Amino acid sequence: MPIPKILLAQFCENNFFHVFCKSIDERKLFTNNDNRALFLQRFNYFLTPFVNTYGYSLLPNHAHFLIKPNSTKSIINFLNECDPDLLTHTHRKFIESDQITTYHELIEQKFNRFFISYALKYNIQQKQKGHLFLRPFKRKPVNDDLHLTQLMIYIHANPVKHKIIKDLTYYKWSSYQALLSDSPTHLCREEVLNWFGGKENFIRVHHEQTLHYYNHPDAME
Repeated sequence: MPIPKILLAQFCENNFFHVFCKSIDERKLFTNNDNRALFLQRFNYFLTPFVNTYGYSLLPNHAHFLIKPNSTKSIINFLNECDPDLLTHTHRKFIESDQITTYHELIEQKFNRFFISYALKYNIQQKQKGHLFLRPFKRKPVNDDLHLTQLMIYIHANPVKHKIIKDLTYYKWSSYQALLSDSPTHLCREEVLNWFGGKENFIRVHHEQTLHYYNHPDAME
């Protein structure tokens, strides 16, 4: 069955996107916390120079991310500082050609390389072969500020929705705790807390409106 075009959005700079990936045949994406830590480590390695990350949640067979791709200028500056021998064909194409036509291609490649990198390590550990993730991965643009707030709450509440935990506050493998912590993070913590009006309001809104946002028509599993 064809995937609706709205779930295969073209990445563009400085627009928020909901990115979500799912395993093939409902396989487990993680068997232990080391897997989950590796998944986030691989995400940061491949994506942090190219996108800003605002939220995430890891579930048994799927994961959600709320991201905003970086500006063309910042990406080019980063690539120009990299070892030329480590640049991919897509990197070179982005630097040397019309960035408007290659922007999506570059961001899509970084996500695909992230998924492949994790799958290779996970398959070795599990003594299995083949693809781990459904292709293509899905991504949807965020329409407005209300959608952005609802989506953040939906992502953090997803473990409750799937009955993994009763209180999202205690779920270790989402960005909820990291956003409230003072520990170093790759997340855009200050920006997130500011749009919620501070930590106290962030906590209050999450708890008061979680069930409502489960049914938001723009929220995706």
